[in-house]
Amino acid sequence: MEKKIIVFDFDNTLINFDSTEKFYKFCSKERDVSFLYTIFFYFLKVLSKFRIISVRKEKELGLKMFCPSNIEEFKMISERFASTIQLNHLYEDFFLKYQINKNDIIIASASFYCYLRLIFPKAKIYATTLKVDKKGRIEGILEHPFRKEKKKILLKNGFSKIDLFFTDSKKDIYTARISKKVFWVKNGEIINY
Repeated sequence: MEKKIIVFDFDNTLINFDSTEKFYKFCSKERDVSFLYTIFFYFLKVLSKFRIISVRKEKELGLKMFCPSNIEEFKMISERFASTIQLNHLYEDFFLKYQINKNDIIIASASFYCYLRLIFPKAKIYATTLKVDKKGRIEGILEHPFRKEKKKILLKNGFSKIDLFFTDSKKDIYTARISKKVFWVKNGEIINY
C-alpha cells in the first residue's frame, strides 16, 4: 500500500470548537484576568471578521492579554489545557485509521503548537509558533499558518502535493488547491464524499 500525505486542520475539524478562544479562556481562569479583556477580545474578533485587523493581530493581542509572558509558564498551561481537549469521532474514524497504515499524518493549524504537540505526539505539526527572547519572554507570534500562510508553510516543508485534506473552512482553499481529495467537515461530520 502506497504511503499517503494526509493533512488535518484542527479547529472545527478534529474538535468542534475554536481552540484558541477556549485556550485564552483557560489561561484567563488560571491567571485571574480582567473581564474587560474578554469584552475587548470579542471586539477584536469583530474587527478581524471584517478584516479591519488581521486574525494574526487578533491572536497576538489575545496572547498578550490572557496568557503568561514567560514561555515556561505558557508551556505548563498548554499542558493542562491539552489534557482537557476531547477530539471528535473524525479522530478515531480517520486520523487513527490513516496513522495505523504509516501514512504521513500532518496537523496544519493556526492553533498553538505548544498544545497541539501534546495532543498529537506522533504527527507532524505546523501550527502557530511564538517569538521568544533570550530571557524566555514571549514577544509575539513567529509563524501563523492561516489562509495562504498554511499552504506556504506546507510547501516550505516539502509538501507540494497532499493526498487527503480534512478541513472545515473555505479559508483553507489555498491548501485545498494542492490536495487531490478534500473532505469538508461541519460539526464533526464530513459533508462531502
